[in-house]
Amino acid sequence: MKHTISLICLLLCFSICKSQRLKTPTLSPFSEISQEIGLTKISLEYSRPSAKGRKVYGNLVPYNTIWRTGANASTKITFTESAKIGGQTILPGTYAIYTIPSEDLWTIIIHSNTTLRSIAGDAYKSADDVFRFEVKPIKINNYVESFTMQFAALTSDSLDLQLVWENTLISIPMKLEVASQIEHQMTEFLKTPKSIPHRTYFEAAQYYSNNGKDLNEALGFIDKALEKSPENFRYGLLKAKIQAKNNDGKGALITIKSANQWAKSKKNDNYIEQTNLFWQSLLTKK
Repeated sequence: MKHTISLICLLLCFSICKSQRLKTPTLSPFSEISQEIGLTKISLEYSRPSAKGRKVYGNLVPYNTIWRTGANASTKITFTESAKIGGQTILPGTYAIYTIPSEDLWTIIIHSNTTLRSIAGDAYKSADDVFRFEVKPIKINNYVESFTMQFAALTSDSLDLQLVWENTLISIPMKLEVASQIEHQMTEFLKTPKSIPHRTYFEAAQYYSNNGKDLNEALGFIDKALEKSPENFRYGLLKAKIQAKNNDGKGALITIKSANQWAKSKKNDNYIEQTNLFWQSLLTKK
């Protein structure tokens, strides 16, 4: 009984001590951001040290020395699909980002060991590098107090990962394999064409049209969509736009007239207006 009472007292003391721990703000707060681009989600986890009046590069962050690119723990980047970073292919997964800053050139290191909190001593192993590449630092006028990582220059299949601190910006280009992913999907879908829904054909036509792909293939996809969903004014509008891009103005006029009539029969004011506007733009070009 005495042992039981002692154990209860010990647990109560532990609980009280734990509850009395003071919570204070961390000096380098944790940040987590993500971005969907193409068919890929890219996520970042890092901590954000601040300059606090100190010179950063060449002092707080020494030149020509490997840096964990943040604070507290390894900065981590996750890709849900294959991509290219700095021109080199990276497979889906989570990686650490390390850097070696210098005045004229930075080395970016993509590293497979994401568990390191410190890279001092012999903790970091170059054998665990996935690859390295170099980028030139860019001097900026606006002073940035806290280390910042952000996504910029987004397109349908590319973006830049930017590292900004003090008056230095590092821009790392990333390229997503959207075209090959979509082509692979369509190849798989076309093995059983009867099971492909009309919206899939529409989405394929839209992607091909908007991203400089083969317009004849885009027309083939939108025709299939209209076969499966006749008198679809949304699909008719897209077909007219593809025909116009493909220098078939006459065909585009015929299609947009039909699409306008389909929208009117369904009393869809939005597409009545959209088809009218595109119709007028075609007439203006004549």
